[in-house]
Amino acid sequence: MKEKKELVVDVRVAERHLREGVLKKEDYEDYLKKLPDVTDKSCPLIVDEEISEFDTKLENEGGETE
Repeated sequence: MKEKKELVVDVRVAERHLREGVLKKEDYEDYLKKLPDVTDKSCPLIVDEEISEFDTKLENEGGETE
């Protein structure tokens, strides 16, 4: 289980915590600066650009796709 501090700064809720005053902007920025650089562990994201079955159905029904 994550520690309480990690839950407060979790990217999924940090903006809300900043708005509500649960988290101070300076503390959040300091936390982000202290995170380790893990770019060497990343890998490219390959996106299949074929039209999905869902998009095809929308086009056939006159709906809009993005």
